[in-house]
Amino acid sequence: MWLLPLSLMLTMLPLALAAAKCGKAPKSVQNVQLCCPLPLPNWGAYNSECAQSGTQASCRLACIFNAAGALQGNQLNLPRVRPMLERAFGNQQIIDAYDLSFASCGAVVRQRYSQLAKLSSQSDACDRHALFYSLCAYSKLMKHCPSANWQRHNQDCRKARTYVTNCAWPALQKFFQST
Repeated sequence: MWLLPLSLMLTMLPLALAAAKCGKAPKSVQNVQLCCPLPLPNWGAYNSECAQSGTQASCRLACIFNAAGALQGNQLNLPRVRPMLERAFGNQQIIDAYDLSFASCGAVVRQRYSQLAKLSSQSDACDRHALFYSLCAYSKLMKHCPSANWQRHNQDCRKARTYVTNCAWPALQKFFQST
């Protein structure tokens, strides 16, 4: 009789421990540039198509993603993301890291767009899907940073990487709260 409650408790223990680990994100989750110091994309490569898109990040990125064919409606068009990145970056390792990061963001931005919109203070002057895909991909660099750039000796960065790996959604929420 007591075996059933005990086995149920033992079954639930890993879930409870995982939830406890994801409780509070380390502040370093927001410091992507500190842990993975990569150059930012040269979106100026799209000036010929997007010079008139304005200065709002949501408008500029919507124009760039649409010009590159990387956005179809609200959905990320992954086969067109890499060519967009190749135009904005000159380094293959950086392109690979961002490509992996974008690939891990497609579903989460689509499924949780309204939640992300409430967290971000970025202007909604234009559709924010491209902006949110970009912010998500940037935050995922904590996990996909090229080894040559990763600050492996920084304990805060190691904590952030572990948190991002084990607690992807809470980590993304924390990152979006800082945008």
